[in-house]
Amino acid sequence: MKQLRRLDAVPKDPYRRALKSPLRFISISEDAFRALERDHPDRIIIEGDSLLIGWADLYVVSLEYGFRDSDAFVQHFPAMLQRLLPALDTESAPMGLRLRLTDAPSRPFIEPALSALAFDVTRDWLRMTLGKLPSGGPRSDEVAPGFALRAARVDDAEEIAKLDSAAFAMSLLTAEIVQERMDQEPVLKILEDSASGRAVGFLNLRVERPGEGYVSDMALHPDYQRRGLGEAMMRWALAWFRRQGLESAALTVSTDNGPAIALYRKLGFEPTEKGLDYRRPLDEDEVRQVLEKRLTTYITGRRRY
Repeated sequence: MKQLRRLDAVPKDPYRRALKSPLRFISISEDAFRALERDHPDRIIIEGDSLLIGWADLYVVSLEYGFRDSDAFVQHFPAMLQRLLPALDTESAPMGLRLRLTDAPSRPFIEPALSALAFDVTRDWLRMTLGKLPSGGPRSDEVAPGFALRAARVDDAEEIAKLDSAAFAMSLLTAEIVQERMDQEPVLKILEDSASGRAVGFLNLRVERPGEGYVSDMALHPDYQRRGLGEAMMRWALAWFRRQGLESAALTVSTDNGPAIALYRKLGFEPTEKGLDYRRPLDEDEVRQVLEKRLTTYITGRRRY
């Protein structure tokens, strides 16, 4: 008699098993995972049915993971992280480690374990998706009267970092990181005030998933906000995606950025996922400083009672 295969059987392959894990964040493609298995197996840590991946994503190491539940995370993650760290270096990831949590009910259990390992919450974000790109759209790089997009140059790197810092309260972008992005991102545009030649914003686009364009960054100097320039840049981006043969678009936005969320909804984007970003330095001296500062704050707070 032929034995029937259970459709809900747990896969033996660690990548496919992680995709079915109840507690997971896996954005790395299977092809990229197989390349990592071949070229950097020390960046893949397996402990029983738990998986931790250290994937270099431009300027940060993204910690991708799959765990059975929050108890398994708390039990295994610290030791798995210690096994992974020797395979990573600050040069390839100057902004350190990033861990994304999209399972909100697990936060009260996971966050104390992360805090003990020098992770800090850096962003509360919302992923928004536009299921179908609009037809038409601007073709000219002059997105508004007196303002035009142009290709970013190497000597723009410092200015882009300054714009990011001016536009966002939490900015870790540096000129060095920008220069690295220029080599790896397909589209990085500067928004220029044609009259003065001043760089007043920038736009960073890439293809993240098959058929889907991703708005990595869209920033405007505060002096130029609320003039319709953000909307003009976004409409240019959607038209560019469509010309590349893509079908949809996505982005992430901080949940406290009400004006941006309103703009994206106006353009047809809908919320599809919510999560938190945690960051930890790779440099051990920075790690000690984070933990010492946290301990000092805790002791000071205790004395107030």
